[in-house]
Amino acid sequence: MASSMLFKIVVISFLVVATAKKHTPKEPKAPKNAAPPPPDVSTGSSNSSASNASSNSAGSSVFDVTKYSASTSASASANSKAFTDAFKAACAFKGRSTILVPSGSYQLGPVLFGGPCIGSHITFEFKGTLVAPQDIKAFSGVAWIEFDALHELVVEGGGIIDGQGTATWPMPGKRKPINMRFMKCYNGKITGITSKDSKFFHFALHNTQGLIFENIKIIAPWNSKNTDGIHLSMSSNITLNNMNIGTGDDCISIGQGSKDITVTGISCGPGHGISVGSLGKVPNEEDVGNIHVKNCTIAHTTNGLRIKTWPGAPPSKAYNITFEDITMTNVSYPIIIDQKYCPNGECTSKNPSLVVLRDILFCRVKGTSNTPVAVKLDCSEKNPCQNVHLQDINIQALKSAGAKLSSVCSNVQGGVRGTQQPDPCLGSTASQDTKSTASSLNESDL
Repeated sequence: MASSMLFKIVVISFLVVATAKKHTPKEPKAPKNAAPPPPDVSTGSSNSSASNASSNSAGSSVFDVTKYSASTSASASANSKAFTDAFKAACAFKGRSTILVPSGSYQLGPVLFGGPCIGSHITFEFKGTLVAPQDIKAFSGVAWIEFDALHELVVEGGGIIDGQGTATWPMPGKRKPINMRFMKCYNGKITGITSKDSKFFHFALHNTQGLIFENIKIIAPWNSKNTDGIHLSMSSNITLNNMNIGTGDDCISIGQGSKDITVTGISCGPGHGISVGSLGKVPNEEDVGNIHVKNCTIAHTTNGLRIKTWPGAPPSKAYNITFEDITMTNVSYPIIIDQKYCPNGECTSKNPSLVVLRDILFCRVKGTSNTPVAVKLDCSEKNPCQNVHLQDINIQALKSAGAKLSSVCSNVQGGVRGTQQPDPCLGSTASQDTKSTASSLNESDL
């Protein structure tokens, strides 16, 4: 019985081995509805558009827009398509990618560089000049050049972004394109480029975090309406450093929802100065906080350091705002809080602003004023400004102006420390009315 069972096992084993030797395994068939394998994006996309890229180093590639038919002689719409095609190829690349715009002048229509991308690092190297259409009808959106949902973004190269806005500045309304807009971008650096003659804001950041702007030039004449240099909204952890800004509006405007903003080494003028606001124009605005402006120069502007909110503004807060080590030359209203901001009679309400302003410091501010009122703190009668301090203020009148300087305070609580020129209207020893001084100084004395 045992020997018979052993014989059967040996026979079965022999048959199994023989069958294995006779038949080799076949590749399993893919299901009928299976998706085709993804393209090898390290060498190009499925339509081979990335074949125009040149290898730069291990894991990186350069996408030259001229290889995608961009040309200094092409139309704005043709170049927009070429730039978009180059970006799509770069966006599909797994490694680091650089979109190169060589030297030369390129007519360029509206273009959107929208992510997210496969690779985590995209660099736009603008070496040439990008020239916008003059006709406002060429734009259907809010921006001429827009970056959307891109992380680890770098924009560099020393190029010029020319908005050609001269003809549009006298036009009524504000539906004009921003030169360059950043939406939902995270952790990047914008450096070494120039924006000139934008039709509206030069740069705008919205819902963006962790960007650094440095070594930027912004150029527009004093009469270029609504051409803010950089406007921030709903953005945080933004650094603006070492920039030369001349515009027809605010050099920098820090709008609703902006938090943890550092501004250093700015040369501002002409323009309307450096502003927090305007705030409270629309309902449900988010708070502004932790703003630090330091080591800046402001010259020949219609305001210096300004915080502005609209009358009747709904409740919100702006807090922990510091301006320090600021030098001004020939500036109107060097220090101003204006909670009755109403440009061109645009106010729809005469009610007090409900924006709460608190924990504000103006420290080591010096220079010359061309207006009799050098310090104006005009706060809301409903929500007086809280904990506002002036420390070491030395603002002199221009001899050519021949005016006595004054400070004016209304509905503000706080104090002063150190040198105060003009005499303060704020603090335990100063009543909240006008204080004047007759001192004057030439600009060359600074």
